[in-house]
Amino acid sequence: MAMDVQVTSAMKRTQSAFETASSIYVLTKEQITRSGATSVPEALKMVPGLAVRQLDNNQWAISSRGVASRFSAKLLVMIDGQSLYTPKFAAVYWETLNVPLYDIERIEIIRGQGGLLWGSNANNGVINIITKNSIDTRGLYADVSSGSQLNIDTNLRYGGDIGNNGSFRVYGHVKDGQKSSKGIEMEPADFSEQQSAGTRFDFTPNDQWSGLIQGDITQSTLGQNYRGVVDDSNRNISFTDSLDRTDSRIMARLDNRISPSANQMLQTSWLKQSGSQTYLQEDFQSFDIDYQMNFLYQDLQFDWGLNYRYNSISFADSTFVQSDGGFESLHQYGGLAQAQYKIVADKLDLIVGVKVDHNDLTGWENQPLARLVWKPLNNQVLWASVSKSVRVPSLLEFNDNFLIDGQRVEEVSPITTGIPEIDRYYIRTYLNGNDSVKSEKSVSYEMGYRLSDTTWALDLSVYHTDTDDVAVIQVNPNIEQFLPIFAMLQAGQIDSAIQALTTTSINFDLVSNAELTTEGADIVLSWQPLDSFNAELGYSYNTFDYDLEDNTFPAIGFDSTSRQIFAKADIHFFEQHNIFAALRVENSNAYQTDSYTALDLTWNWAFQPNWTAAIMGKNLFAGSHIEYGNHGETYTRSNYIDESVTFKITAKF
Repeated sequence: MAMDVQVTSAMKRTQSAFETASSIYVLTKEQITRSGATSVPEALKMVPGLAVRQLDNNQWAISSRGVASRFSAKLLVMIDGQSLYTPKFAAVYWETLNVPLYDIERIEIIRGQGGLLWGSNANNGVINIITKNSIDTRGLYADVSSGSQLNIDTNLRYGGDIGNNGSFRVYGHVKDGQKSSKGIEMEPADFSEQQSAGTRFDFTPNDQWSGLIQGDITQSTLGQNYRGVVDDSNRNISFTDSLDRTDSRIMARLDNRISPSANQMLQTSWLKQSGSQTYLQEDFQSFDIDYQMNFLYQDLQFDWGLNYRYNSISFADSTFVQSDGGFESLHQYGGLAQAQYKIVADKLDLIVGVKVDHNDLTGWENQPLARLVWKPLNNQVLWASVSKSVRVPSLLEFNDNFLIDGQRVEEVSPITTGIPEIDRYYIRTYLNGNDSVKSEKSVSYEMGYRLSDTTWALDLSVYHTDTDDVAVIQVNPNIEQFLPIFAMLQAGQIDSAIQALTTTSINFDLVSNAELTTEGADIVLSWQPLDSFNAELGYSYNTFDYDLEDNTFPAIGFDSTSRQIFAKADIHFFEQHNIFAALRVENSNAYQTDSYTALDLTWNWAFQPNWTAAIMGKNLFAGSHIEYGNHGETYTRSNYIDESVTFKITAKF
């Protein structure tokens, strides 16, 4: 079962998932392959308790223990420990995250805080995509897919040995995806054109040293629908545009076993993301270096590490986004210390630790944690955790001003004039970043229970999180600016009053004075009575509750309750045939959409020793449905999500 695997994301060292003191779920390579998923976001739909909402045929909103947004800012996403976090928007561009699924060893998902190990902005969860060692990908691999919403998706990979101490692989990918069938307010334009290439080298010169180097580059051209203020009407206008992005990354890691009780690791990485469209131009680079040492002394296991990150940011002012300036680079550095002590051997462990780091926006931050792990029996684990995490503001919140949908005079003024040209005029309106915005600080209380029997397993977790200094929006209409206009009207100078309106503006300012409470539970029941059959059944519940001061409203999400029912089955009914099914029932008032039930069903047929065919049906039962309707939080316009059928042929030699 998945809980039997070894994981690294929860403790930053290898540990049994079953004994991990956090709400962790492991998406295995077998599940990813058999599901027929064609992208990482699509694969993440198989994770119980994870909010995965599709905006259109290339955009996603994904989060954990909160409301998913196009620019979710509290979920840390990594590939082999390399962060993909973008400081400008505090988001991950899911549409350009192009990891070959056939090269993924597993995806580790932590639902809940991970700030102690991974730093700021891991408040709601951590997703770590762990790829295969190239020694496991020798030979030739090729696949090609096509279907009702996919013209072609093809992959080619070749791997081999480097002498007696190393191995390598090289791969390429081409995708041409169709646009949606139906839009909400305008014609869909969400086509996808992607080309990518990458390589990985692994070295093991002896028993004490090992290392890897990997890199890739992805070029994407994506059609998308937007809404923004791009003319003098001061109104949000829907428009279609094409986004061109180039994403490049390089990562190198060196591991050294110092002794049977100690090891160390050094990892360095470089990431470059460039995006170009009509109204937005951005270029972002980051350089990371991490060092960590783990050692064991009698009943104490101690881990410590240091990290440094440099971000270079170039973001051109546009029609509706302007920067206050002053930030072309950001630095972040710090360290962590974590100790695990066996209070009672093989029964009771105490884990304590703290992460301390410094960033250029809010200065020094600290994130402490304490956990207890109790094993009353060999097949049972009880755990409890108290932790503090920090979300550093993005530059968008700290430093930028957005032109947003204008406010009509009769809606903001205490007096109506009876003159349509004035009462119905839309005043230019800004959403202003604020360099006084504080870091959001969350304290989370979690408890969990796991039971593993011969053929079934249970994983239960409950949580309660209190967050202070939450960024919300404060309205500043500045009524005084209208007094001269009223004077002009009283003097009969109507034309002058209308002209004066063009110089007025209303400001929505970001402030950090709200409190937020999230709480809920996740339960997953796994059953494997036969080698040829396994299944999962899950239920997740989450509430999202703001405590707001007067004259403020939320920036992301609103008071809401989300429920999810999840079922998954993997069936081998003949040696050559496999059926994989995943059913999701989504019931939430957080996305301004109806509830929906969707089934993903894949039939895999190994008709020759080296050849496999597959038929994948996606979003069955759901019909044409909307998964994301919170357009007030993003300038992206979503489309209807339709059922689809895809055919795939795979060859391995």
